[in-house]
Amino acid sequence: MIFPYLTVLAAATVSLAATPSGFEPTTQNSLMVSFNAMDATGGKQIAKEVSAQAPQLGTMEKMAGSSFAVMMIDLDIPTNSPPQTNTLLHWMQTGMTQSQTAAVMNTTAGTQNVFLLEMPGAVQAAAPYFGPAPPARTPLAHRYTQVVIDTSTATQENMNSMMEAAQNRQGFNAQQVLTQAGLQDKVMAGNFFVVTNPGPARDSATGTNAGTGAGAGTGAGTGTGTEAGAGAGAGPGAGAGAGTGAGTGAGTGAGTGAGTGAGTGAGTGAGTGAGTGTGTGVQASQAPVAVSGASSGRMNCVLLAASLVGLVFSSL
Repeated sequence: MIFPYLTVLAAATVSLAATPSGFEPTTQNSLMVSFNAMDATGGKQIAKEVSAQAPQLGTMEKMAGSSFAVMMIDLDIPTNSPPQTNTLLHWMQTGMTQSQTAAVMNTTAGTQNVFLLEMPGAVQAAAPYFGPAPPARTPLAHRYTQVVIDTSTATQENMNSMMEAAQNRQGFNAQQVLTQAGLQDKVMAGNFFVVTNPGPARDSATGTNAGTGAGAGTGAGTGTGTEAGAGAGAGPGAGAGAGTGAGTGAGTGAGTGAGTGAGTGAGTGAGTGAGTGTGTGVQASQAPVAVSGASSGRMNCVLLAASLVGLVFSSL
């Protein structure tokens, strides 16, 4: 009979984690997070507009240490291979301190006495805060995770390592960053909340939504001739053209797509006398021009007449 109790105890232990399942580093100490009195603790769903500015942070118990850093990471950045996801660092602030006495925090969850984390006046953020904005791609719901790190005993080298890592927000791995900075065992508290895009999701394997293209081709044919007697020449011409078009769509932020189109054109030409016809087209070679046999015969008559006129003038 002891096994069911052990199972319940194990489940309760897992549920105590303040950070999302599977996230590392994990902690069981809860971080209080409030956006303008909106409670955002324990995986609660909040609106994107509410979280546009950095939140107020605190803990129920005063933490040991004199200086702290906070990170906020989106764990659900879409990729071109759903359901696989990536991560994105939304915030890293160092040099934070904690109030010596508890203050009242009024939120939608009620009134609590909290030891507030205070923003440093002169310490610039390693990664300035920018609010959640999940795109209309799978997954629509994003988990935004916050962890507080004790940096009281960190060396300048430790801090530089962490701040340099913050310059690459995409693919941010908190566990790896803290391990490289020698701070992997300094996580003091954690939390996460959820922001969801209402959808619908517009996914594409290439990171694009849609690409459309249109092409157009033109052809023109001309016939030319000299009139000496009565004659007609026809020159049929044909041309083919192809065009390309491009379409754009929203990818992880943005994606591009391309579409193709084709068009054809034909031209005809007519002249008087013995003429030739040519056809031209956009992005295509012209079709050969043929002159009719009747027109060719008339041309021979014109040439004979011209020869006789030349002989008359030469004999004068």
